[in-house]
Amino acid sequence: MRRASGRRVAGVGLLSDASLISAVVIAIVAFVYLTIIRPARQEQERHRQQMRDLRPGDRVVTTSNFVATVKQIEIGEDGQTRLTLELGEGIVVSALPGAVLRRLGPEHETAPQTAQGGGDRTPSAGSGRAST
Repeated sequence: MRRASGRRVAGVGLLSDASLISAVVIAIVAFVYLTIIRPARQEQERHRQQMRDLRPGDRVVTTSNFVATVKQIEIGEDGQTRLTLELGEGIVVSALPGAVLRRLGPEHETAPQTAQGGGDRTPSAGSGRAST
């Protein structure tokens, strides 16, 4: 006599090897979708919405970690959006929306430190203690 290939699952009866493999593959695909793909899509949509909401005067952080002020938003004839960003007084650059990491809210705005008043607040290499 031949033995039936399969496993007994509580209340389900026989589950063939092919069904078990299919269930595992479906579970893995669902796990990848819920933990990687779906959050990435939500983040992309949030970024697109932030870029649509940008207005001149908004403070942004670029992908190069520069804090800049949006001075102008232009849409070219080809439909490509270009931003004019001011990194500092008199330092103006042109960028694509993809170069903007996020928009800063009012709670993130800080007064820039001048060379006289606020120096580097990190510990110096040789002292072993932080300068205040």
